[in-house]
Amino acid sequence: MSKTYYHSGFLFVYKPPGITSSDLVLKAKRILKQKSVGHTGTLDRFAEGLLILPCGDYTAFSQVFLGKDKTYYAEVVVGLKTDSGDPEGVVEVDERETITPRFASEFPIERLEEELGKLTALTSQKAPKISALKVGGKRQSDLVREGTLVEEKERAISIYKVADIQRTNSGFSFRIHVSSGTYIRKIVLDLSEKWGIPMSLGRLVRESIGEFDLNGVKPLEEITHEDMRTWKEVFPLPIRIADEAEKKAVVHGGYIWDKLPKVEENGFYILDSDETTILAWCSYEGKPDHIPYRYRKVFFDPSLKIMFSK
Repeated sequence: MSKTYYHSGFLFVYKPPGITSSDLVLKAKRILKQKSVGHTGTLDRFAEGLLILPCGDYTAFSQVFLGKDKTYYAEVVVGLKTDSGDPEGVVEVDERETITPRFASEFPIERLEEELGKLTALTSQKAPKISALKVGGKRQSDLVREGTLVEEKERAISIYKVADIQRTNSGFSFRIHVSSGTYIRKIVLDLSEKWGIPMSLGRLVRESIGEFDLNGVKPLEEITHEDMRTWKEVFPLPIRIADEAEKKAVVHGGYIWDKLPKVEENGFYILDSDETTILAWCSYEGKPDHIPYRYRKVFFDPSLKIMFSK
């Protein structure tokens, strides 16, 4: 019995608003007839923009993207505040007609730029109470709306840049470059409290994940297998070619001790002699008196003769 995975790859998809990231993953599985599709960081239902979906054996690489920084385009509605800070939350204040003129007079564009520029000094953030974080196995948002008191969890964040600040008919917009795990709607909620003006996000678009942006990204209904990107395009690392002795060692989790790789610290691939088939994805341990490198993923099952070949 032999089988080759021809359709493993990274799929870059534009998520529309109004659908969960999990629902988009399920739809991608059906469209591409994939048994396994992962994702590299969710977007809220109301949000839109870039999702990177590793398919097939590429799901092994999901963790690589989770810590990458992100950039977003955000539109803020002034005078409207919801408990979650986004359009899907419970409305707490809706005073757009009276607040908008006050905001325009108190916050000219110069002050907006000054205030938003201060965000780069933030080093931590409390997660919003209305969030999908789990507390005792239940969504924190469900607990809060049931009246249960929950402790806001604080985490370290970095805000690298705030740019393109503009006035809009409903409030203002900006672009922001942040570390992974930063909640943009919580930034808006905190500004609302600081300024004493009800505000919430009206739109949020993720424009990049690490070095990857929206260039060439398609909506789900337009994707095909031809849109899959390979490891060489998305996650290139140093490579080394295995001879037959090392190939046998790799597929059984063994090591060739006299062939320690001189590679970058974040990892390398061991390729079969055809120079296209990955036998294993490894991390160099850098400890000559211990295991020389760690197998993060072996792409060959000797019992089934399955090999990762794209």
